Amino acid sequence: MMGTVLVIAVVLAGGGIGLYRWLQFQSDRLPANAPARMVRANDVDHPTVVCIGDSITHGRTSSDYVALLQERFQPKGYRFVNAGLNGDLAYNVLQRLEAVIACRPSWITLMVGTNDVYAALSTANAHETMEQMNLPERPTREAFRRYLTEICLQLRNATAAPLALLSLPPLGEDPAHRAFQMTTDYSRIIESVAHETGNTYLPLHERLQAYLVNQPGRPGPSFDDYRDGLGLSVKLRRFLLKQSFDTIARRNGFHLLTDFFHLNETGAAMVADMVEAFILAGAAHDSICTPKRRCF
Repeated sequence: MMGTVLVIAVVLAGGGIGLYRWLQFQSDRLPANAPARMVRANDVDHPTVVCIGDSITHGRTSSDYVALLQERFQPKGYRFVNAGLNGDLAYNVLQRLEAVIACRPSWITLMVGTNDVYAALSTANAHETMEQMNLPERPTREAFRRYLTEICLQLRNATAAPLALLSLPPLGEDPAHRAFQMTTDYSRIIESVAHETGNTYLPLHERLQAYLVNQPGRPGPSFDDYRDGLGLSVKLRRFLLKQSFDTIARRNGFHLLTDFFHLNETGAAMVADMVEAFILAGAAHDSICTPKRRCF
C-alpha cells in the first residue's frame, strides 16, 4: 500500500482541505442523465432505461456501466437514466422512487446492497452508516429483504416496465473472506426477492466470481486489507492523474475492483453485457429472459 501512502501525502502537501473538497465534489457530481434532468428533458419518444443503484451505478468512483450502455444503444435511439447515488442502501433507494417513476421507464434495472453488506459487517460499520445515511434501523439481512421487496412492489404498481435485479459485486476478491461471502448471501436474497416478486434476476455476482476463480495467482486482496485512505487514493488517481480504473485496479492488486467496493472497466463491461442482454431479450420477446429464470 506504499502507493496509497504516497498519494495521500500529495493531498496533504498540495492543498489539503481544498483538494479534498474538490475530490469529494468530483465524486458526488451528478451525471447529465440523472433522473431530475431527464424528466425536465421530457423525451417520451424514445425507449427509456432507468438504472437504479449506489456509487457503482453512479459511476464516478466506479467505472460507468450506464454510460457504456448508452453508447451501445445510441444507434437504436434508447436513452439511459442514471439513478445511482453514492452511499445508498436499499432503504435510501426506496425513499426516492418517485424520481424514477417520473422518468416513465420502459425498462428498469436495480443493483443495490453493497452498502447494506458493509454496514452489517460490524457494529461500528452499522453505527457509522446509520448516522451518515439517516437510517431508521440497524441494517440487517431481514431489513434488506423487506426494503428490496417494497422497492419491487412499488415499481410494479407504478410502472409497466420490466424490472431486473442484479446480484452484488463482491467486497474484496478473496472468496474465503467473510465480506466476500456476505455479498454471496445477500445476492441469494436478491435472487429470492426477484423470483417472489415476478422479476428478472441477473447473476452478476456469480459471473464475477467465476471470472476471479479463473485468474492466475493467489486470491485477490482480502477485505482485511481495506483502509479508508485507499478510496481517497483512487479519487486522486482518477480525477487528478486521469488514470483509468483498470490501471488503478492493477496498481492496487485487483482484477475487477479498484478499492474493495467499486468496479474497474472490466467489471463494468460485465454489468453492461448482462443489462444489454436483458433489454434486447425483452425487446425481442425472447423467452430466455423471463421473470422466473435467470437472464444471461
